[in-house]
Amino acid sequence: MNKLRHFKFLFLFVSALCAPTHAAERSAPAPNFVFILVDDMPWFGTPVRMSPDLPESAMAFRHMPNVEKLAAQGMTFRNAYAAAGMCGPSRCSIQTGMMTARHLYSGNGGFGEKTNGTVQYMSRGQDATRPLLQPEPQGNLRFPSIGDLFKSAGYATAHFGKWHLYGGGPAKHGYDESDGDTDNTSGRPIDAATGQMTDTSDDPKQMFSLTRRSIDFVERQAKAGRPFYLQVSHYATHARWQATKKTLEKYENDPVFSKIENRRDRTHTMLGAAMVEDLDTAIGQLLQKLDALGLAQNTYVVFTTDNGYRNWNQSFEPLRGAKWWLWECGIRVPLIVRGPAVPAASRSTVNVVGYDFLPTFADLAGATARLGPNIDGVSFKRLLFGGSPTEAEINRPLYFHYPHYRVAPPASALIVGDTKLMHWYEWPDQRFVYDLAGDLGEKNNIATSDPTRTAQLERQLMDVLKSVSAYFPKPNPNADPKAKRYDPANLADQGEGGDPEATDGAAPSAGVKKNGKAKKQK
Repeated sequence: MNKLRHFKFLFLFVSALCAPTHAAERSAPAPNFVFILVDDMPWFGTPVRMSPDLPESAMAFRHMPNVEKLAAQGMTFRNAYAAAGMCGPSRCSIQTGMMTARHLYSGNGGFGEKTNGTVQYMSRGQDATRPLLQPEPQGNLRFPSIGDLFKSAGYATAHFGKWHLYGGGPAKHGYDESDGDTDNTSGRPIDAATGQMTDTSDDPKQMFSLTRRSIDFVERQAKAGRPFYLQVSHYATHARWQATKKTLEKYENDPVFSKIENRRDRTHTMLGAAMVEDLDTAIGQLLQKLDALGLAQNTYVVFTTDNGYRNWNQSFEPLRGAKWWLWECGIRVPLIVRGPAVPAASRSTVNVVGYDFLPTFADLAGATARLGPNIDGVSFKRLLFGGSPTEAEINRPLYFHYPHYRVAPPASALIVGDTKLMHWYEWPDQRFVYDLAGDLGEKNNIATSDPTRTAQLERQLMDVLKSVSAYFPKPNPNADPKAKRYDPANLADQGEGGDPEATDGAAPSAGVKKNGKAKKQK
């Protein structure tokens, strides 16, 4: 009996020691997530310098106090990349954690469930005579998403705003609440009374109504005591730009814009600045609600964009290319993260990419075991928490793949640390390598300075693309021998011209044509 009593005493003593720890673990609330995804914003598109030593990494004339506050409270990433130079492929990589070469939604086109991963090559219209036949993009979300992950982990999930991933819409991909299967047309600035596009509105680009739906969702989850993942995918700053009349009037009187000689460009740039300030106001409303509900301290807030863009920034031209391109201006993006254990006013210079969000969110939520197979991204949670970067993190390879024609010609890219290799499929025997540490504008091709290293990077890029079953452009037997090929060595060559979705609502630049319809090639 004495031995039995002694055993019971020990058991109760050990249980008492363990109980507080277990109780603390049970009482620790799961973190919430608010993912703010802006459409088409340059790396330098906010007043926050993405690189503190580079004034050209910000737009000093833009007014975004709430985004500036977010940066002061969290971490700003100097070297953040979108997974693609345009919206749909980038958004697919965000949701799936996969590079475009793997999920095959590598260009804007082939939208909807008709695309199922079967490769078809474009051979009609303008495509009939191009130097290469391009594979049709698989514009359809066909893999588990961020919504699926969080829903399986017991979170309430919502996606408001632009989806542009098809696949049946957010409801079929783990999102409890959404605006449905939306795309660019859903965010067109149409005046309900006249049916005409307008530059001004009380709800420009639907940013305030999106915010109201987001706040309503947050309030209901706070009341229910349920953790949530909320993605706010703004239609701003995609074509066509729109702002409130009051904010626009403020910028019409700003002397900084007198530097723009062309009146149309000046008017357009003022409208863009006003739109971005209104967007910041909408973001601030959501952040203030998190504060009011006592949720801010346990909520990760992420601010970024789906791809880069080229906008007027006084005399600065820091990056080469534009939207659609794998040059830095197309894929380098702003990224700011605030949340539990993220040091205030901190910075990271480690390369991160859009397909890192899924594994990072899973890691922060303690749901890594719920990740599916074939995830290309890695968690940067350790960096978010202020950890010193390892050699492997600094020199981790990032892969980009765009085997299509639209503005930009087919290309792939590999970034390792500060070194970037570009592969242009119209020039298969030429190599293009850039040192981003001293040449962020990608003006000086250093491929011949270390031929061995260049050849190794080329093999690495192609081996990985083939290993994930990427599809590639192929020689066109009916190519017009006089067809123009883009010249990467010519800094003045802009491919097929400007953005076909020109943000001022103007027609595409001369020479820009739509791709032909897909025709299966044997």
